[in-house]
Amino acid sequence: MLLFLPDTMSIDDKQRISKLYEKHSRRLFAAAKAVTGNASDAEDAVQNAFVSVVKNIGRINIDDEEAMRGYLLTVVKNEAINILRKRKDSEPVDEMAGIADGFDVEFLTEKREVYEYAVKIMSAMDDRYRAPLYMTVVMGYSAKEAAKILGRDHKTVKVQISRARKMLADALTEAGYEL
Repeated sequence: MLLFLPDTMSIDDKQRISKLYEKHSRRLFAAAKAVTGNASDAEDAVQNAFVSVVKNIGRINIDDEEAMRGYLLTVVKNEAINILRKRKDSEPVDEMAGIADGFDVEFLTEKREVYEYAVKIMSAMDDRYRAPLYMTVVMGYSAKEAAKILGRDHKTVKVQISRARKMLADALTEAGYEL
């Protein structure tokens, strides 16, 4: 992935944005790919997130590490969702035609159903379980990093993640999905 910055930015701002990109782009890419399901859309989401940072550079404090990380993850997640919405509106027939060539359509459809149901279950979870689970599974944070960001004890977060995974697995099993 490449980051292109406008010529109108100061050299100092370009360097700060470049450092942010180097530090966070891999994690942002992983989070975007978890949402979109493919690398190309994930790259677009990361690029769009940094375009947002550049547009709002005067209004955000990019020197505050934790706030910036949270901001970037939120923006990239929203960009990834927007990309999915656009793709849903424009490509449903073509997407299925490409899948049919050499792939098990039924398996892929079921996999998508399980994913959508899992997202629905996570959305309904109490935030004390949903946030650490989302941060570790989707965003790629360690339990220790998630605990620090959430302002919770590390052991508490590990227990919450374990309970959230069990809730998710139980709900999927109860709905008839095989794990």
